[in-house]
Amino acid sequence: MARLAQTHPQVFAGVNLSFGGIRHHLMAIQKHSKLRVELTPNEQAFPGFDNIPPHLREELIQYVPNQCLAIHSHVFPWMIHWGHNAQKNGIRWIHTYHLNYFPEHGKVGLEPWQEQINEALLHEAPQADIRLSVAKWQRDDLRNQNGIETYYLPNGVDVENCDLGCAERFVKKTQQNDFVLYVGRNDPVKNPAAFVQLAQQMPERSFVMLGQGLSAETMLSEFNQETPSNVSIYGATDHRGVQDAIAASAAVVVTSKREGLPTLVLEAMTHGKPIVVPEEAGCLEAIDNGRYGFVYEPDNILDLAQKTRDALVDTNRCTESRNRVLKEYDWRQVAKTLDIVYAEPSLSKVREILAEAQDN
Repeated sequence: MARLAQTHPQVFAGVNLSFGGIRHHLMAIQKHSKLRVELTPNEQAFPGFDNIPPHLREELIQYVPNQCLAIHSHVFPWMIHWGHNAQKNGIRWIHTYHLNYFPEHGKVGLEPWQEQINEALLHEAPQADIRLSVAKWQRDDLRNQNGIETYYLPNGVDVENCDLGCAERFVKKTQQNDFVLYVGRNDPVKNPAAFVQLAQQMPERSFVMLGQGLSAETMLSEFNQETPSNVSIYGATDHRGVQDAIAASAAVVVTSKREGLPTLVLEAMTHGKPIVVPEEAGCLEAIDNGRYGFVYEPDNILDLAQKTRDALVDTNRCTESRNRVLKEYDWRQVAKTLDIVYAEPSLSKVREILAEAQDN
C-alpha cells in the first residue's frame, strides 16, 4: 500500500487487467485525464496483477487512500467493494457499467464467477455516488429492467492510437492485404464460429482472425468448425497490431451475440472502414441503426454473407463514420466530462451536468 501512496494519485481506477476491452478503457482514462489516475492493480506494485492473491485484494478493499478524490470501479466485485468502503470514508465512488453477463456468455449457462459479478453489479454497484453506462441502450435497460439509474457516458475511442495504425506494417508481417477482419477472443459470446462460416460462404475472399485463444485447433475442438483455406488465424496481438490490421483490411465484421458499446466497431469507424454487425443493441447503437454500417440478422449466415458483400462495394456509409466518432466517442472529449465527475466538489453539480448531457 505504501507504494501506491507514494504516487499520490487523485483517482484510482480498476480492475486493471493485462488484456481486453476494460484494459484499453482504463488506459485511455489514464492517458487522457488531466488528473493523476492510478490503475489498480498497479502493474509495478503487483506483479502478476491479473490474479492477485485474496489477502492482497482484502488489503486493497480496506485501504483508504488519503487525498484521493475518487475510486472508479469497473466490473469486478472486489473493486466495487473497495469503492463502497472508500465511500464510507468520504471518498467519491464512481462505477461504470460495461456489460452484465447474459446466458450467451456461457456455453451452458453462466459460470459461478460470472453470476458473482452480476450480483455485485445489480446489488452493490447501485450504491455508488455516480453510476455511468457506456451505452444509451444499457442506461435504459438498467433503468427499465433493474430500477438502476445511471448516466450515459460513452465508451470512448483513442483516435490518436487509431491514427497510428499502419497497413503496410501488417502486410509486411503477414503478407495479407484486402481481407475481411475479425477481432475477438475465443469466447462463446464473441461467436467466432459465425465468422468461419462466413468465410466458407465467400471462398473468393481472404479472411483474417485476431484474438486471444484463437486457432484452427480451438475452432474445431470448441466450435466444431473446420477452418477453410481462405482463413488465416493469428491469435492474440497488442492494440497497435489491431490498429494495423484494421488499417490493412477491406472490411471489419463483428459476430458477437452481445456487446455493450463495442470498441472495435468504433475503431473501424475511426479508420473509415466498412463495418458489418449483427442486429444487437450495442452494435446497432454504435452504427446508428445502420446509418454507418451494415446490419445482418443473427444466426443467418446467408444474410451475413450478403451484407458483407454489400459492405465491400459500398462507398457511402463509411465516409462519415469518422466524424461520428470525433463528435461523440473521442476519448479526448469523453475524458473532459469524466474529470468533472472526478473533481467537481459538488455531487449535485456533477449530476446536473451529466443530466444535461443525456440524449434521449
